[in-house]
Amino acid sequence: MVGGTLRDVRAEIRSLARPDGDYAIVCGRTGSEPGAATGRRFPDRRTAGAAAELTRDYRAALRRYDPNIPYDDPQVYEVSKGPPRSAAAGSEDDYTRYSAFCHDTAGALFEALSELGHREAETAAMETYLTLAEVVDDHDDFCLTLVWSLMSELDVRLSPAEQRAVVEAAADLFCPTATPNPVDATLGHLETAGFVEGYSVRPIPDAEADVGTGGMSETDVPTNARTDARTDGDDSSRTWELTFGDYALAERTGRIPTLPIAVSLLRRTPGRAVRFIDGEALSDGRWRLRVRMTPEGDSAGLVSVEAAENRWLNDPSASLGR
Repeated sequence: MVGGTLRDVRAEIRSLARPDGDYAIVCGRTGSEPGAATGRRFPDRRTAGAAAELTRDYRAALRRYDPNIPYDDPQVYEVSKGPPRSAAAGSEDDYTRYSAFCHDTAGALFEALSELGHREAETAAMETYLTLAEVVDDHDDFCLTLVWSLMSELDVRLSPAEQRAVVEAAADLFCPTATPNPVDATLGHLETAGFVEGYSVRPIPDAEADVGTGGMSETDVPTNARTDARTDGDDSSRTWELTFGDYALAERTGRIPTLPIAVSLLRRTPGRAVRFIDGEALSDGRWRLRVRMTPEGDSAGLVSVEAAENRWLNDPSASLGR
């Protein structure tokens, strides 16, 4: 299966990397590190060049299923000098960033399924994707269909504990690094990738948080009612309300997919538990989602959470996403 192939390629890249390496790789088209080499450093330019070629192999493995994947432009650079000017994060190639985000997320999830031995779920996700790809009108949506197929099969075939293990394993492949303002940084990343459009983040008082959802108890809730949403925090627990528009995975099934948000957030919050609590459709194609982070405990809701039943969720004339 594709997961095993992707694992083998990433293992080769990992074998070339060194923690104290002076060289890294950046994609000249997106301004970001290729997913298979994210966080990796290499001892010299030649070794980094070999790793760059392997990132092309990684993307080629996925291109067997989505021929529309843009070709990479991996460039080697010396970390102390910074990325080359040609690798501008402000590139106008919006689809390339969007496709790269989808395929980096999907690739990591396929690897995690393979690593953890969930062969049935891996096979089912690929079969679902291949079936849907036959009827998708816009081939640019193949990359999103791949992520949706993974989300769908993880939701129905794996237990919550298995889902948590898969998503955490996928996030670990991106060399997790504690990030200031992780919730805000995650939504900013999704907006840059074109996965959401417009967002806000605010801390919410304990009285507003639905502590009965997601496996939390009253004793889990901190006594402080409000905290700054734009701090990276200490070991205290925090709950945020996320609001965003034009969510690429929006749907009317009564659940809101959290999978790509979860993978992106977990890479920025190593060692912390992340719990997605509940979601709600708002007007004008916007969504509200609550997320809670704690220094201890298990993450939850990493694939999807229930969406509140309301007129916006049930109104077929209301736009929910892209």
